[in-house]
Amino acid sequence: MLSVSCSNAKEQTVNFTLYGSNLQARLDVSQLQSYDGDPVFTFDKHMAATAKTLEDCQSIRKEMNLSDWAYVKMLDKLSVAALDSTNDAVVLMATLLNLSGYGVQLMLVEDSTRQMRLAYRTEATVLNNNFWVVDNENYALYGDSIKGATPIKMLSNGKGKPVDFHYQGEMKLAQQLSEPRTLTSKKNLDFSFTVQVNKNLLDYYGELPTVMYDNNFMTRWTNMAEFPLEQQLQDSLITQMKQQLQGKSQQEQVQQLLWWVQTAFDYEYDEDVWGYDRAFYCEETLFYPYCDTEDRSILFSRLVRDVTGLDVVFIYYPGHTAVGVCFTDADVKGASVDHEGRRYVVCDPTYIRSTIGIEMPPVVGKEKTIMPLGK
Repeated sequence: MLSVSCSNAKEQTVNFTLYGSNLQARLDVSQLQSYDGDPVFTFDKHMAATAKTLEDCQSIRKEMNLSDWAYVKMLDKLSVAALDSTNDAVVLMATLLNLSGYGVQLMLVEDSTRQMRLAYRTEATVLNNNFWVVDNENYALYGDSIKGATPIKMLSNGKGKPVDFHYQGEMKLAQQLSEPRTLTSKKNLDFSFTVQVNKNLLDYYGELPTVMYDNNFMTRWTNMAEFPLEQQLQDSLITQMKQQLQGKSQQEQVQQLLWWVQTAFDYEYDEDVWGYDRAFYCEETLFYPYCDTEDRSILFSRLVRDVTGLDVVFIYYPGHTAVGVCFTDADVKGASVDHEGRRYVVCDPTYIRSTIGIEMPPVVGKEKTIMPLGK
């Protein structure tokens, strides 16, 4: 069943919603062919039918500065709005994604449902999902993992680029601010800030797959730490923090940030809250009532970079995460690590009320892995 408004028999408009924005795209439904077991035929027909659809989608993407994943989600929502959750919608989405330049596989679930699924090319490893290597390229299943899905057709539009999960610039999502939340340092009651987060951005982060690169599980957190705070939080939270810390030494500034992250948030294990391991982007930590070690390290590393401009690294111990800060105005004492000829002093956002240079006792002397972070 088509969810469309019609201007004439051939030019119809599909209405759909993406992260709070009401959108529409033209679709020549008169040329669409229902999936009949021949994906080659269906694909060719869809190519002819979707020229205006593709033009509208790419225009929306440019206007909203959508990331690769947000663009994938947009094509999904458009296809489902037009054709419901059917095999036809999967073929339509796959066609639009492939014609946008991405590598795409059509999959078929080998059971009684004969369900169609889509797999997209990616250079990342998408955790907790099906993964295939086809012609030396990696493909991840779109949506929840499932048993028995096998490739039946690679859509051809050149080689097809991978879906990129790195930060690609701030998107222009509709603003739906959360209720104000005041977060106060228990070590300095004056270091207190009220924050609001765009709930549409939270919805995006909630759908963004957890990925790692180069078969290194630790890159899942460094990739998340590269995402800066949304502009409205930079204009409010970061600006206020800079004002409060103005005139203080680097060590004093970092210590206040460290105590704030340590004491303004309640700690809980992911398994007890979510039932599975789930790391947070910065805005998620600012919104949700509980956070854990990785969440605090991601947020603290972001605050240090944005407020002080100092370089940071992640420090991984067995089962624990901390942050190293490279001070430039003084020789700060305490535990530290060396990376590329520079000294990074340990700051542990989880070791409550600890000061700069102090390691949590259970990890003292343990092996450390250093992961650098960009600005």
